[in-house]
Amino acid sequence: MSNKIENLKQAIIDGDQDSARLISEELLGEGLDPLMTIEECVYPAVSVVGERFEKGEYFLTELILSAEAMKSAVAVLMNKIDGGNTGQGLGKKGTILLGTVKGDVHEIGKNLVATMLRVNGFDVHDIGKDVPNTEFFEQAKAVKADIIGLSALMTNTMQNQREVINYFKEKKIKSFRIVVGGAPTSQDWANEIGADGWAPDAPSSVALAERVLKKD
Repeated sequence: MSNKIENLKQAIIDGDQDSARLISEELLGEGLDPLMTIEECVYPAVSVVGERFEKGEYFLTELILSAEAMKSAVAVLMNKIDGGNTGQGLGKKGTILLGTVKGDVHEIGKNLVATMLRVNGFDVHDIGKDVPNTEFFEQAKAVKADIIGLSALMTNTMQNQREVINYFKEKKIKSFRIVVGGAPTSQDWANEIGADGWAPDAPSSVALAERVLKKD
């Protein structure tokens, strides 16, 4: 079984969507715990992809292929966890709206955050990439979000996290907590733009969400 776990990790790194799905199904058939697979296999694979992208070894095409492979694997694993509901409406802890800010098309980190939050009991609504300020506002109202998560993977798009927060401030909307994340971001950045919190990686996002909700 250990070989298949390594094979799944490699399939995600290689962006092999079909293999990622098939290996995930085989692992479940052999009784492997799906949550453990997500935490110990999917996340490390995505970390490798992220590192290669930062070093210039992977480009946008490889990044997108790896993201699709990861989504295929997670869909199979999540289906086992929640009986066919891939997380939408499952959560009891709170409702979280996630999106990558306008101008940024990166989704791997955000998708992993969504997965980690879902398997830890949150109702997550992922509205995708390149999301304008108004869309964050409208969707947050529609799903009655407790927390809005803003992802940015580039230094020139992280400024749009500030724009979203300023948009909410200008409208004097205080009913949502807004948190940020992404490779170029930091706690200092979150403090500077007035965010309610920051997480350095997907596992940390769970503790952040719980902490932010407790403030209410």
